[in-house]
Amino acid sequence: MSDNRTDALMAFLLGAAVGAGVALLLAPQSGEETRRRLGETARKLGDDLDDKVRSAREEVKHRAGDIKAAIGAGREAYGRARTGEEPAPTSSTV
Repeated sequence: MSDNRTDALMAFLLGAAVGAGVALLLAPQSGEETRRRLGETARKLGDDLDDKVRSAREEVKHRAGDIKAAIGAGREAYGRARTGEEPAPTSSTV
């Protein structure tokens, strides 16, 4: 995930949590009912956050594997070019 997307997601989740808390506190309900609803909302937000963190971790692992594979391929190509097994790659401008 990019930094901007992560920041936006965190701002959204924080805003949602604060908004839900304020809405529940201002609702005309008994204290017990309000506490129950706050607890349910907190659990739901926690579950949602756990899902997002788990997804982000999987994405990082996936990208790390891609990066390691690219580095390994680059090293192999460098080694072959150095030993003369294949010509060194050149960049071409269009």
